[in-house]
Order: sequence, then C-alpha cells, then structure tokens
Amino acid sequence: MFSAIFQDHFGYLAACTSTAFVLGGAAWTLARRLGNPQAVWWAGLAFTVTGVFGVTFMGAGPASGVCVLNHQLAEPFRTTQGIWNLAMTVPVGAFVLLACRRPFPALVGVVTLPLAIEFTQAKVDGLGRICDSADAEMNILGGVLGMVLVAAFLAARRSRLLWQGGVKGAVIVALAVFLLASGVARPVLSFTNVDGSSLSAADDDQKRAVEKAVEEAFGDRYDIGQLNEQPCVGSTCKNVIFNLHSKEKGSSDVFGSGTLSWPDKKHLNVLLEDSDKPTVMGYPVAGAKAPTSDYEAHEIAQAYAQQRYPWARTATVKETDPVGEKAGLGWMTNWRWTHNDVLMPRMLDVQVDRAGHVSQIDVTLGPTRTHLPEPRLDAEQAEKAADRAVAAEAKANGSTAADDPAQAVALKADDLEGAWTPYWLVNVAPHSTGPDDEVVPDLYRVNAVTGKVFDAGGVPVKTT
Repeated sequence: MFSAIFQDHFGYLAACTSTAFVLGGAAWTLARRLGNPQAVWWAGLAFTVTGVFGVTFMGAGPASGVCVLNHQLAEPFRTTQGIWNLAMTVPVGAFVLLACRRPFPALVGVVTLPLAIEFTQAKVDGLGRICDSADAEMNILGGVLGMVLVAAFLAARRSRLLWQGGVKGAVIVALAVFLLASGVARPVLSFTNVDGSSLSAADDDQKRAVEKAVEEAFGDRYDIGQLNEQPCVGSTCKNVIFNLHSKEKGSSDVFGSGTLSWPDKKHLNVLLEDSDKPTVMGYPVAGAKAPTSDYEAHEIAQAYAQQRYPWARTATVKETDPVGEKAGLGWMTNWRWTHNDVLMPRMLDVQVDRAGHVSQIDVTLGPTRTHLPEPRLDAEQAEKAADRAVAAEAKANGSTAADDPAQAVALKADDLEGAWTPYWLVNVAPHSTGPDDEVVPDLYRVNAVTGKVFDAGGVPVKTT
C-alpha cells in the first residue's frame, strides 16, 4: 500500500525528511541560544510541521478555487484517509503543547494550521489539491488529541501547564483568523456542499463488479490492488476507484488506476500509463507492432475492440487522433453512435501508446438507439441559457462571469432527470485572470426540451 501511495515520490519524501531534520536542528539551536528549556520539543515541533506540509502538498498542482463542505461529520472516521489525516497531526498537537506549555495558544495553532493548509490548496497554484472540510476536521481533531494526551501525561508527572499564559494573544490571533476567513477567504472561494466526500473501503459487490469489468477489458493480465468507494463531488453518484498491478516479475512498484461508476456500472475508465514512455503496464494486442501513423494505431485499437468489446463494430463514427505533440502519448481511437443527429450515450475510447500497447480505455454503456422527445431549443438558444446560468452563478458567488460566450458543441441523449432526453453540451470558458492563463472550458448540459441547465456533475443550475 505504501508503494502504491508514494510511487515516484520517494525522492521527494527523502528531501522532505532531510529538510525536516535541518529545520528541527535549527529550532533546537535557536531555542538553546534563547535559553528555552524546551529546546528538544521545539525541534520535534519543527520536524513534524515540516512533515505535515511535505505530505500535504506532495503531488500538488493547479488550484481549483473550490472547497468541499462535507455535511457528514462522522464519515471521515470510517475511512482510511480520515484516520491518516487524524494521525498525521497528533504529533503536532503533542509537540506544540510540550514546547510552549500554554494550552490556549497551542489550541489556536492546531486549529489555524489545517485551515491555512486547506485555503492554500484551494487558492495557490502549484500547491493545489483538494480543499475538503473533512480533511481540516480530522487534522484539527488530531492536533487536539495530541494536546489532550500531553496534558494527561504532564498531569501524571505533576508538571504544570501555564493555563493563563498567552491567553490575550491567543484571543487576538483567533479573532484575526475569524475575520480573515469571513472577509478574505469566504468571498474568494466557491463552496460545494456534499453529503460525504472521502474514501471508504469497497464492499464485496463492488469488488466483484470491478473484477468482472477488468476481466472483460484485459483478461487475467493484471492483479487488482486497493479498492475504495469515492462519492462524486457535487452530485449523488459514486465511483469505485482501484489500482491495477502487472503480474510480471519485478514490476510490483508499477501500477495503473481505474474507476467504475456505482451502482449503475455503466462507466469504466482505466489509465494504465500516464507518460510518453511505454511501461510494462501497457496491454499488448496480439500481433501488434509499434505504430507510426494514425492508420496503424487505428488498426491496433480496432483489433483490441474486436477482441474485448465486439459491439463497437456497429459504431456510426470511428476516429483516430494523435495524443500530445507529435503523438508523443500515442493515438486515441473513438467509437460513437448517433441516431437522428443526436449523439447516443454509448461510447468507447481506446488509447494506443508508441509501442503499440493499449495505455488507456474509457467505456460508457448505454443504448445505441432510443426514442427521444423532439428538441425545442436550437444551439443558439442553448448557449443563451448556459450564459444566463453562468451569470447567475457568478452573481451568487460575488465573482465575475465568463469572458467568452457559451458554445454549443453537440446534442447528446442523457438521463439526468430519469428519462432519455436530448441535451445540448455547452462549453463555457471561465473568467481568466491573466493573458498567460490556460483556460479549460466548463461543460454544461442544457435540456433541449425544457431549457433546464445542469453543470458537469449533473446538478441543476438556476438561470435567474
């Protein structure tokens, strides 16, 4: 499990550990020079806080500007991620109280640190990951637990805590944090309310479903590793996420990842390789050689589909395009079905790498033909509906609406409201803050019959 979590990050972790030792030594030296008798505890505090920062921001990327507010306060206690988040800050709470011996300043510190981390993840590019209230909840509880353990230990040893020490300063800092959160953090962040956001262990039915889907896609070539259930952010769906490991000897540290939608089991996505260098994880297709053109890659993908998903042969649209500059990541072949000019729900995507192996698949099950009500909105009307929805969202959040108008890209059948209905897929470019920003459009769905607008997660969006 450790290898699966920290794969490709061992150098980073070694650097973090070295940095933690250096900062811990510096804290010890400074405390000794100032005549502080708790120098060793200040060293431990510096070491553990550095470790928390290092693990928290490992693999960080662009900031989303969004924080997830999880209403199920008990949920993190049932998840591995939640327990790790709690355990990670227990030493911080312990060392801060051992170092300063002032409970109120220590409490303000263990509360402020997780809140600051979550805000940084939401707003600072390069340090962004997932801003989640459940993470802050467990980090804070872990710090408080560490303080309680130390307080009990010191009481047993009849060591005195300075209960009145630093109270005034702690109150001032707590008030400042509250004002900053209300006046600065709240206006610049978007909040998504969910009932559950953390990982939990997959049950037996989910494991069997993943095993069946993986066997259909790749036979018995891979072993299935850790499986977890993960709620979708902003909607009621769930995904079973899992790792795949090659059965070849000497490749235990190499793995792929996948998701299976639950409970409908209609969407399977598996990423075997995520770089321009083919690995042992790539799925070999019998008789395939390294492709040099779109046509050769298409033939390999076609051979794979005929073997694993023979229903793809009925597709009305088949396209193969290079992925990355000069096809550095290989080629992606798409199978699509249309009926009466409406894109049907069934889809298949197969990516072939430069070595001629399958590196990624995306399978969506659904009808290839279905009776649909007649669309009443054309593309222009759908774009206007999406623009109104985006403007209403921006006004509610106190932010700026998109710079560019919405653009309808396709009419697709979906069952967002319980029945198959044509929806316009509309791209909306978000507001950019600078000329060098990489703008990734947000996807909205507009009901082509009623004009009702939905975001990418299938959540209705008000247009007024």
